[in-house]
Amino acid sequence: MRTIYQAKEFIRSNCGKRVSIKIFCIRNKVDSIDGVIVECYKNVFIVSTRFGKKSFSYTDPSFMNWHFLF
Repeated sequence: MRTIYQAKEFIRSNCGKRVSIKIFCIRNKVDSIDGVIVECYKNVFIVSTRFGKKSFSYTDPSFMNWHFLF
């Protein structure tokens, strides 16, 4: 299990890299986001996709069910 501090460090160390994020939600729903991690802040990080920018919180309850592919 990854702590919030480990998650922040993991994201910061991969800032600027292309990423594919798979988020496993309830009822077997899977969301996929492809883009580049462009900014990392204290509480959120931003991924730029071809459709615009999307922000994510490190404290999102589903963070532990995310899969990052670089």
